[in-house]
Order: sequence, then C-alpha cells, then structure tokens
Amino acid sequence: MKVGLTGGIGAGKSTVADLFSQKGAVVIRSDELARQVIEPQTPGFQQVIDRFGKEFVNSEGYIDRAKLAEIVFQDDAALKDLENIVHPLVRSKTNQIIDQHTSETIIVNEIPLLLEKKMESLFDFLVIVISSEKNRLERLAQRGLTTEQATARMAKQVSDDERKAAADFLIVNDGNLDQLEADVEKIWQTLQERSFKS
Repeated sequence: MKVGLTGGIGAGKSTVADLFSQKGAVVIRSDELARQVIEPQTPGFQQVIDRFGKEFVNSEGYIDRAKLAEIVFQDDAALKDLENIVHPLVRSKTNQIIDQHTSETIIVNEIPLLLEKKMESLFDFLVIVISSEKNRLERLAQRGLTTEQATARMAKQVSDDERKAAADFLIVNDGNLDQLEADVEKIWQTLQERSFKS
C-alpha cells in the first residue's frame, strides 16, 4: 500500500513520518533521497555542477544546498532546471525501495511538493498535514529561516484549502505531540485495516 504524506513547509510532516515509522511503516523521505542523489561521485552531483557551476561546491566537496536554495527560490527557470536533474533520480531511487516490499507493506512516502507536482494518482491514500501560519513560521525560525525566506517558500506551495480537498486523511498539527500521536495512531489503524482487506 502506497501512502503519500505531504503538507506545507513547517507543518510537521517529518514528525508525522517519524511516528508512522515507529508504528512499523516503511518511510521514504524524498528530501533525504534528493540529498543522496547529488552527493559527490554521483551523476546528479556532476549534472548540478554542469548547470550551476563549481561555486556551489562547499569546502568539504559537497553541493552547498543552502546557497543553491537561495538562487532557485528566486529564479523559476533555475528551479525547474534543478528539479529536472533531481526528480527523475529521486523517482528511480523511490521505485527501487518500493520494489523491495510486498503490496501489503504500508509504505509512507513523504514528499513536500506532492500536490504541487500533481502526484496524487501515484498513491492509494494521501495523508496531509496542515498547521497555522503562526506555528509554521515559529518552526521555520527554529530551523534558521527568516520570516521573508519562510513566506517566500510558502507562497510557492498550494493553499490549505487545496490540501484539505485532496486529503484522504487530514492532520491539523496545532496541538501537542500527544495529540499528534493520537491522530497518527487512528490513521495507522485504518490503513492497516484497508491493507488487510486488499
């Protein structure tokens, strides 16, 4: 069973993914794969350098992702070029992981831009996490983003109304961790029942 997990930046997707992992789900994190496919000695690394230049390699020899993010979030053409390099490589790696499991396995794929990239049809169910703008900005500030950087990234994502319309399961992450755990547990029980029936 393939479950897509998404939500706006700072909504708490990764925490939800962690909770699903603790329940026994196989969790695939697209952001993590996106890092892996551009590590040194990979075809992705070379493609990024060919497109953006050697100045995006840091002193340790890795792609400076923060520096690259600054460029691509202000330039749609550059963002598209980066996505054209990274996304096919991530898809290929994702499929390799999925192929290692049976159809009964509950695979939760955390993809930040799942709705923006219109990937809904790839999944049996969608779990969508939303949170108030205030809470999201606070979480993003803890990650080192300024309000300007955070709101610029939010603006490139779909609205909460669009998220709600697409959700099979909606999590509102504005409470405490206990509440979040209870919400995930409820969804997990339903997914297990559906997986068993199928």
